[in-house]
Amino acid sequence: MHLHVANLPTVPGYYEVWLIDPQTMRMFSVGTLGRGSGDELLPLPPNVDLRTYSVVDVSAEQFDNKPAHSGDSLLRGTLTG
Repeated sequence: MHLHVANLPTVPGYYEVWLIDPQTMRMFSVGTLGRGSGDELLPLPPNVDLRTYSVVDVSAEQFDNKPAHSGDSLLRGTLTG
């Protein structure tokens, strides 16, 4: 998945990218964004159904050893092909 973001606020931790099923709100992480250009190429699991997991979310995460979504979404939108 190629992700391009701009104007994310500076956060003390890091940015994590999630895919979400909007019907159930189930989500899973697909990786982190670097603090560089705002462009990231993230590998997706081969069995992910992008018709089901059609929402992408970028969250602000802390270095706290908690793998769950922080609840602090900075950006959310639908995937486009």
